Amino acid sequence: MGMDQLKTHLHDKKHVIWDWNGTLLSDLEHAVRVVNQLLTEEGLATTTVDHYKKIFGFPVLDYYKKLGFDTSPAKFSELCERFNTLFHDGLHACSLWPGVREVLTDIKSSGRLQSLLSASEHGHLLNSVKLFDVHHLFDHVVGIQDKLAGSKVDFGRKLMARVPIDPSDTILIGDTDHDLEVAQALGIDVVLVEHGHQCPTRLKAVHHTVVKVL
Repeated sequence: MGMDQLKTHLHDKKHVIWDWNGTLLSDLEHAVRVVNQLLTEEGLATTTVDHYKKIFGFPVLDYYKKLGFDTSPAKFSELCERFNTLFHDGLHACSLWPGVREVLTDIKSSGRLQSLLSASEHGHLLNSVKLFDVHHLFDHVVGIQDKLAGSKVDFGRKLMARVPIDPSDTILIGDTDHDLEVAQALGIDVVLVEHGHQCPTRLKAVHHTVVKVL
C-alpha cells in the first residue's frame, strides 16, 4: 500500500489542500520525544506513542492539560515556545512518508492547485517545507500566526478566499479530527489518514472516509 491510493479520492478535484505534520511529514515519534522531554523537565510522567495518539488534538492547550502540564497563559506560552524550539531543531531527523513526493509531484504536474494548511507557525512551516524540498510543489503554504497550535479554520477561510475554485471541487487531506472540523467549516470534502497523530479508532468514530495508505 502507498500514498498513491489517495489518488482515487483526488482525481475529480481541482484544488487539493494538505495538512503537513503527520499527514505528509513522518514526525509522530519525534513529536512524542519532544513532549516527553518537556514532561521530564516539568517533573511529570512521560507518555507513549499509543497514548499520545489517543489524546492528541487541537487546540493543543486541551491536550497539554490531559498530560498534566500547567496551562496557565504564561506557562502555556512558555511550553509552546520550548516545544517549537526543540521540535524544529531536531526536524532534520524526520522524513516525508513514503510516496509523498511522488503524489505531490503528480498533482502539481496535472495542473491542479495544491495547498498546505497547517496549525504550525507560518515561518516554521515555510522552513520545514523548504527543508524537505517540496516548497515548489505547493501553490499556497498557510500556517498560523503564533506558536500555540490553535484552530486553523480562519486561515482555511482566507486560503479559500484567495483561490478561485468552488468548494465542491476542493478536498482536504489530514490526520486529525480538527481537519474534519476545518473541512466542515469550509464546506469541502475531507479524507483522513490513519498514519498520523491520532489513532484510527478516534477518526473512524467521527468520519466515514478514513484510509490506511501506509
